[in-house]
Amino acid sequence: MTEKVKGRGRLVPAQATGVEYKVEFGIDVAPETSQYGRGLKPTRWAKCSVRSAHAQVFPDGTYFLHADDGRVHQLKAIGGKWHCLALAA
Repeated sequence: MTEKVKGRGRLVPAQATGVEYKVEFGIDVAPETSQYGRGLKPTRWAKCSVRSAHAQVFPDGTYFLHADDGRVHQLKAIGGKWHCLALAA
């Protein structure tokens, strides 16, 4: 069973453009997996949803989502579909 983090925030392109969008989002929380040994956990992209408060269409690219709760998430849009770096429980 997966949890889903929902909220609101500001979506900002990764390249400095001075543009930001007010959005609502939903991100699936991945179940925690045990890892043996040292090293970094592999990067895993998960599906997520982003909806603009003003029905805007976002160009493909990499974004940072500054959630109202203070967390920052990395997202990317490809062909109108959103992916985010997986959140660990």
